[in-house]
Amino acid sequence: MKRGGLHLLPLGGTGEIGMNLNAYHYMGQWLVVDCGVMFARKGPRHTEILFPDIQFLAARAETVRGIVITHIHQDHLGAVVDLWPLLRCPVYCTRFAAEFLKPALKEAGLGRDVPIKVIEETGRFKVGPFDLQRIPFTHSTVEMGGLVLRTPAAKVLHTGDWKLDPDPLVGLRTDERALDALRNEVIHACVSDSTNAHLDGWTPSESDLVAPLVKLVGQQSHRVAVTLFSSNVARVHTLARVAHETGRQLVLVGRSLRRTVEAAQAAGYLDQMPAVIPPRDFGFIPRRSVLMVCTGSQGEPRAALTRIAEDRLRDMYLEQGDTVIYSARRIPGCELPIDRVQRLLRERGIRIVEATDAKVHVSGHPRRDELRDLYERVQPRCVVPVHGTPMHLEAHAELAESMGLSSARIRNGHILRIDRECSVVGEAPIGRKRRIEGSSNERSRGSRRPRRSRRFW
Repeated sequence: MKRGGLHLLPLGGTGEIGMNLNAYHYMGQWLVVDCGVMFARKGPRHTEILFPDIQFLAARAETVRGIVITHIHQDHLGAVVDLWPLLRCPVYCTRFAAEFLKPALKEAGLGRDVPIKVIEETGRFKVGPFDLQRIPFTHSTVEMGGLVLRTPAAKVLHTGDWKLDPDPLVGLRTDERALDALRNEVIHACVSDSTNAHLDGWTPSESDLVAPLVKLVGQQSHRVAVTLFSSNVARVHTLARVAHETGRQLVLVGRSLRRTVEAAQAAGYLDQMPAVIPPRDFGFIPRRSVLMVCTGSQGEPRAALTRIAEDRLRDMYLEQGDTVIYSARRIPGCELPIDRVQRLLRERGIRIVEATDAKVHVSGHPRRDELRDLYERVQPRCVVPVHGTPMHLEAHAELAESMGLSSARIRNGHILRIDRECSVVGEAPIGRKRRIEGSSNERSRGSRRPRRSRRFW
């Protein structure tokens, strides 16, 4: 293998939804893009959180120049507390991500150890031999940024999670001018999100949710609880607007949700949020005036909605005639805990509304027409589908090929050389480790045996 070539090694998130971790190699140096977790089997009282086994990178830790975080979602950031001690390198992220990450690092005893380098939402910076440019994309949270990696060997657009939302309500819009400018230089590969590559059309805008949610919430005569991913800042903004327009008082339930709002406000977002009612005052609010926003959309055992369904959350409760809206998609693997929580709620006469029943959620990922738009703007030589199951990756590759572009079909552990042509030149060991939360063994570890591979560096 030529030392001067640019290579991509996905260790998580390529062949599955979640646990995203991609490593780029150039001139003997490594750059890690994202460091995420994936939620797996959940019992009634514990959560199993998976993250990549990075023994391959850990053995070369002295050559890892940094971890760049594209955005705050747990499948892109949640494993920093677990994996940073193996790499001990700077972490590059925007101010919002830094505010979001600091409490988790402090809880893990790493608050004073991890060097966090705050970067701007737009602009260029260098990490080792990598010349990087951050390009804002819209997503279901703020300060999502794709990366252009420039080296003398090759140039790559690494999108992270994205969509082309003309009205995201909060945060920057996708910088289409910056994308158009890439057409003036050769982009050898576009490493891109595949989550919705099997769906035709465009992903609806966050602004499209406001009117349907106002109508739905306004029709309810008792309490309404909306559960969502706690890091979905755009949805929190939407629900604050819904509370205002329906004359309801907003109650935030769940520590991670409150942390997100605090981090967003520290970074300059959600500055016009209405007054949030503290949980201790919940019982004094008329039922018809309550709009709860709570964690637990995936049935997490320690999340607010699960504890409410099990009647074990102090001061907070739901009763017969109340409504719970699931403003989030079901992550594959979470179906059983979600169904369990919903069964407990229905047994108490609480109505459940999901995205299959009404327009209560929009995705933060691009559909096929958005992918086409991106590739027409950038005109990459090769498309590298990541962030998806094999079905998503294959649909993405077929779309690229239908546009006359080449595609690279890779999976976790494949070492892809990026040049005039993208080709798999070897494999690295992969595996999974786990963290158990909600049990007596709060941070236990385990792993699957990594598969064997040929050595390249």
